[in-house]
Amino acid sequence: MVSLKSCLALVAASLSLSLAQYTGSCSASDCGASHKVCPRGYLCVPYPSFDPALRQGCTCSYA
Repeated sequence: MVSLKSCLALVAASLSLSLAQYTGSCSASDCGASHKVCPRGYLCVPYPSFDPALRQGCTCSYA
């Protein structure tokens, strides 16, 4: 049986990982954690915020 303490530790660890600041590449030739090359006419944009402290990743987006 899983203890409440173990469950809370797992939830806390998951939250800290999901809220971690993204520090990877965010350019059209190396976009996001998957290092995607954005197609012609697309931009590599940060999400969900342009603020680096709130950024969770980058993705190719049609301008």
